[in-house]
Amino acid sequence: MHQAHTSPTTGFSRQNYRSKGLLMAMATAAAFSTAAATHAAVTDVGEYDVGKTATYLQTGDVTPSLSTSNAYKFSSQISYGATGSVLASSTLAVPAGATGTVTYAANGGNTRLKYSQFYATAADLNAAFPDGNYTFTINTSTPNTYNSTLALSGVTYPTDIGTISNTNWSGGELVIDPTQSYTFTWNASNDLHLDFGLNNTTINENIINSGSGLPSSYTMAANTLAPGQSYIGNLGFANGVIDTSQISGVMGAAYYQNNTQFTIVTTPEPAAGILLLTAVVAMGLLTRRKAAV
Repeated sequence: MHQAHTSPTTGFSRQNYRSKGLLMAMATAAAFSTAAATHAAVTDVGEYDVGKTATYLQTGDVTPSLSTSNAYKFSSQISYGATGSVLASSTLAVPAGATGTVTYAANGGNTRLKYSQFYATAADLNAAFPDGNYTFTINTSTPNTYNSTLALSGVTYPTDIGTISNTNWSGGELVIDPTQSYTFTWNASNDLHLDFGLNNTTINENIINSGSGLPSSYTMAANTLAPGQSYIGNLGFANGVIDTSQISGVMGAAYYQNNTQFTIVTTPEPAAGILLLTAVVAMGLLTRRKAAV
């Protein structure tokens, strides 16, 4: 069995970092080559992470509010590598005093193991999973075993809460004409990482702060979304620590994230609107004829 090289976890500020999970599928060439310079890179493990998320809801051109239902989440993920899969026997040891336990399960696409648990308050979350050292034991099909410890402590949630600033809201939803290109805009942030995505689409932007701040807009091409549909969007900012030294060439991250969710509705196809209008007019004429008989 192979035991990974270990070294102290390194903190980072405004460096490569992925949220919403928080770094699945985001190996950077720079981090990879640095680790590979002294140790052979591990290829049977992808990325791994542990983190805490606060969820906010936006229903208009106003500052999002903390969700009133299970606003806080603890989560951890381990992604499969290119040359092997990660086994469900992998474990995450939590700090002393924690009341929560982690049991990983494979995701639907069989590309990673994941665990998540929601809590009503930050106090409930911190009681179950307090700040401290989280130790991974990662078993792979190759077979190999790797150990790594990430410190989920010393960093707080970002001060910024992602806020969509587009003004075309109606009934608590952002209204979009899918036949036209559309630019989402939000508040500027100098946090470590930005995550912007929409469900049921290919949009999932994970943008790293290169030292000049994060972008504050995203332009979506026309016809990306279907007409007359509803989508859930998310906009997240994250801070944390990253380590590529404990499992050679593999990024591990411990993070704190603010994630804002919002609902998008797309306008129906023009033809549908014309058919509806025609049906209404026809019904009106029929009613008048019946009344005249």
